[in-house]
Amino acid sequence: MIRRRIYQELSHPANNLLGRALNAFTTGVFALLLSTITFAQASTSLQGTITDERGGKIVGAEVRLRSRAGAQLNTTTDKNGGFEFTGVQSGEYLIEVRASGFVSFTSDEIILERGQTKRVEFTLKVVGISETVVVTAAGTPERDAEVSKVVSILDSQQIEEKRELAVAEALRGLPGVRVQQQGSLGSLTSIRLRGLRTFDTAVLLDGMRVRDASDIGGSAASLITDLVPVALDRIEVLRGAGSSIYGTNAIGGVLNLVPETSSGGPHFEAAAEAGALSTFRERLKVSGGLRRSGYTFGLSRLDVRRGIDGQDQYGNSAGSGRFQFDPTSSLTIAINLYGTIANARLNDSPFALPGAFTGSDSFPRAVAGVSFHPDLNNPDQGRRHRLLVGSARLSHQLSERFSYSLAYQRVSSHRRNYNGSKIDPRFALFYPFGDFEFTNVNKGATDTFDARLNARLSRSNLATAGVEFERESFFQQSIPSFSSFNNTTDKQRTFGIFGQDQLSFLDDRLRLSLGVRGQFFRIRAADRPGILNSINAEKSLTADGAVAYFIRSTQTKLRAHVGNGFRAPSLFERFGAGTFQGIGLVRFGDPTLRAEKSISIDGGLDQRLAGDRVVIGATYFYTRLRRLIAFEPSFVTDPLGLGRFSGYVNRPGGLARGLESFLET
Repeated sequence: MIRRRIYQELSHPANNLLGRALNAFTTGVFALLLSTITFAQASTSLQGTITDERGGKIVGAEVRLRSRAGAQLNTTTDKNGGFEFTGVQSGEYLIEVRASGFVSFTSDEIILERGQTKRVEFTLKVVGISETVVVTAAGTPERDAEVSKVVSILDSQQIEEKRELAVAEALRGLPGVRVQQQGSLGSLTSIRLRGLRTFDTAVLLDGMRVRDASDIGGSAASLITDLVPVALDRIEVLRGAGSSIYGTNAIGGVLNLVPETSSGGPHFEAAAEAGALSTFRERLKVSGGLRRSGYTFGLSRLDVRRGIDGQDQYGNSAGSGRFQFDPTSSLTIAINLYGTIANARLNDSPFALPGAFTGSDSFPRAVAGVSFHPDLNNPDQGRRHRLLVGSARLSHQLSERFSYSLAYQRVSSHRRNYNGSKIDPRFALFYPFGDFEFTNVNKGATDTFDARLNARLSRSNLATAGVEFERESFFQQSIPSFSSFNNTTDKQRTFGIFGQDQLSFLDDRLRLSLGVRGQFFRIRAADRPGILNSINAEKSLTADGAVAYFIRSTQTKLRAHVGNGFRAPSLFERFGAGTFQGIGLVRFGDPTLRAEKSISIDGGLDQRLAGDRVVIGATYFYTRLRRLIAFEPSFVTDPLGLGRFSGYVNRPGGLARGLESFLET
């Protein structure tokens, strides 16, 4: 039975780079805050009216005022189609408008001068391409035409129209996205971007990374199966390296779940539906708000009572909520909650047959009954998984030039996998000695602190600097246990510092983005052999650059992106060990492992046609895994000199390349 034995920590923040960086960041924020308090500012406001194409006033439309630095205010239109934001900071803003029965609208950049009262009018269309604000590409709001990276967006209306039961299913059909589900709902599901591995996709909730600390690869792979769309505003999918902003696992791209923020009067929604395989789903959502606050809470229950073979039951209870409070027009406090509790009956995994090894092909074709046997029904094998995510973010627009945000998030996972002694009589031949009974429990917890400072150096230059501190731990239990190391709790801490500069030229037609990140690790393990005590994990450095040029006369956008991605070694990959009968403790991990690293390049164009009713696009991409972490089943000579006969090693990786295209109407 493989066990993990890790005792890993970061030295005290006051004595290392983390402490110095946080002190510098805090000092800078308070200095800016003090200068803002002592600088009197005249009241600035923005008023407007929303109409349809015939001039009719639209009542109850959602209006969002987004600062280029990231702040957001929400309101709804009154009975005259009007809206107003008062006491806002001067600076550059975007307005996003949504209304039932109309396509989404995003304004051109609006510049508010100090003491100005500005009035605008917008017309919503019934038919056309939705124009939305994109946040994931750069971490700050941008219009579609300005984005220099490849991003696809599914808004709440599109998610609802798909009628899919899981987040992964809703992503089917997006360019460059491959979704695999190995059986009925509740079975292992993976999301692959541009042909890469499932753990090369970073999963975010409102811009903060969500992953399972107890996953063998330290990724969100074990969570994807149970993610369901509950009270989501949209899903943003960034394809291409995103590690400079979002850190580990963003080699292939990023999947960002953005919770819904509501305003206006109370609103209730309830729905129930049923389908094949005895599938049932019930949903409830409550939303609303006051002048300076908004809330949205949603609940979902999904039941599959039969499944494909009649014994693949699956149940998923999920909840999501967001509360936003604006004490002032320049200060926002947002709280996000997301959780799932899932139960599933599982089949035994497919396995290779002799035909897979008798041919001359290095990669034989998968032929059921010849090269492999499909999964076997198991009447009493299953899992019970629980995920809880909670975060709080404070965003403050200090002045028209400076803003900052402070965010904290905790991710807690509890995974229980079990198997009994029952066997399906049809497959008794494959179990000559009976089935193996076991219970495995894995509990993971990840705490993340993120701090960012945005500086508008000029109208055409927005710079961002930030720090990230992450602490993770997991508890593991096995029944029965074949090792003295059971009921263990393992820990790890990492620190990252990053920066980004967004530039615009030629009346905002040419946009350039540059980013860089450093990820640092300090490790110490009680079970480390003496010869490795002086070795620390190497840091990981990444960078990227993106450019976009928009030709207004033809509504054509040309774009290109080049960047690095990385995946930090997991705790198991660094220090994993197993205990085997007759052999004793066998070490698999290597604390000297370097982070996986990739380089990706893509380029393409987006073209709007037929009066913005049609958009086509094409992108060529190339990604090479320059260094990856792989399990070597047999060593001739242990590179660590510890006598290991197998274990994790760094080695060169492969590549993925291709052409992706889309047509949107």
